[in-house]
Amino acid sequence: MSTVNDLIDVRVDDATNEVRDLISGLSGAPRLIPTVYGYDERGSELYAQICDMKTYYPYHAEWDLLTRNVNSICDLANVSEIIELGCGTATKSELLLNRMSAESRASLKYVPIDVSEEMLRKTSARLADSIDGLEIDPIAGDYHSGLSVVEQRPKASRLFLFMGSSLGNMSEEKRHELLKNIRAAGRRGDLMLVGVDFDKPRPVLETAYNDPPGYDLWHHFLTNRLACLNSMFHGDFDPSAFDSRLTYNTDAFRMEAQIWPRSSDIEFHLADLNLRGVIKAGERVTVDTSHKFKPDELNELLDSTGMRIMEAYEESAVKYSLLLLEMT
Repeated sequence: MSTVNDLIDVRVDDATNEVRDLISGLSGAPRLIPTVYGYDERGSELYAQICDMKTYYPYHAEWDLLTRNVNSICDLANVSEIIELGCGTATKSELLLNRMSAESRASLKYVPIDVSEEMLRKTSARLADSIDGLEIDPIAGDYHSGLSVVEQRPKASRLFLFMGSSLGNMSEEKRHELLKNIRAAGRRGDLMLVGVDFDKPRPVLETAYNDPPGYDLWHHFLTNRLACLNSMFHGDFDPSAFDSRLTYNTDAFRMEAQIWPRSSDIEFHLADLNLRGVIKAGERVTVDTSHKFKPDELNELLDSTGMRIMEAYEESAVKYSLLLLEMT
């Protein structure tokens, strides 16, 4: 049997910074809504459905790499504790947990971190039912507050999981800050498994990151940000009044997800924040980005944050890699 311990909720600690970023983003020009507001329970479920679409190569490439190399990864990662940032449904990490728990002589500790408490509870309960020998310590919070809890835990040999090319979903400054925080929560010799997507032709990326004919999952995933804001701050956004599109910015090497009022100006009010505004018809609001790396850029980032590539598992056809990193 596996055990799920009491959930630690540090989202209150996140709230001030998140709200400050939201107010600044909705008040500024160009407008933006921080990514964190997309991953409530419905947002996580929509993203899971997107991952099932054949056109979305990042998920399928990472899944194939993981299934082909799970034994190699687990043999190299002989650890007692696994920390997962943004666990979601933990579909991919379940492969590793199954293999490692079967080989572990002692109880394997799994620490999932996610901003959605509902998703965190569901995932933890499912893993406890399906895998023997796990001790699960869920943490509800963003990456930074979650890692601060990890840093206070008893020292252990650790593998940090940060899959799904999520490293690209933040600014250069925040990528550097996150890796430094992960390094601080670990110690020399600890490991990190991270998915990394590399620069490629614009048509390939825009096909992968938009709905194929007959689908509207990406659209609802992006406009769900507005439903999240309505729920959290007593807002009055009408998500059905917005269009959406993801395009590749070839100068910045990133996918940019944007929504905009379809036909007329939209007045909005977030009552709990005392925030009002008007979004003009056609005015783009950025709700997500996904950076695509250059190899030299990635190596420089890792060097500067105290990590090195121990093993690279590569899907060359789509220029996607799973990297097993070692802390130096």
